Amino acid sequence: MKQIDILMVVDTQGALASNDLTSNIYLIDTNKYVGSGNEGQAELKTACKDGQIINWRVSAINPGNDVEIVSFSGQMITGNFCNPIKQGLSGEEYWEGRIEVQGKAQTIQYNATLSIDGKAMTFDPYLIVSV
Repeated sequence: MKQIDILMVVDTQGALASNDLTSNIYLIDTNKYVGSGNEGQAELKTACKDGQIINWRVSAINPGNDVEIVSFSGQMITGNFCNPIKQGLSGEEYWEGRIEVQGKAQTIQYNATLSIDGKAMTFDPYLIVSV
């Protein structure tokens, strides 16, 4: 089963100026057009399977701002469906987690908290899990 990579691209200047991450973040995944929905939006719906590994990365559109993933929370964590762990070396970090829904297909919403130049901001995409 292939891993899925999710890239979060942030207009950091727009997010900081408006205090609104949801309107200034664009998500894409490596599924292309195979089941995922809302690509290029904050509410990405990533299609995945029970047991599949997902990797999350973040990048700023604006070269003068720092952005990093701080944590994940919400239904994905509280239900123990996926608990991403920070991986990689400094400057090349990503978060990796395995989907574990115990054979039950479901839609799982999660919160991702990012730090943009030290300011924490959160948004909430989805995982669409099949078995």
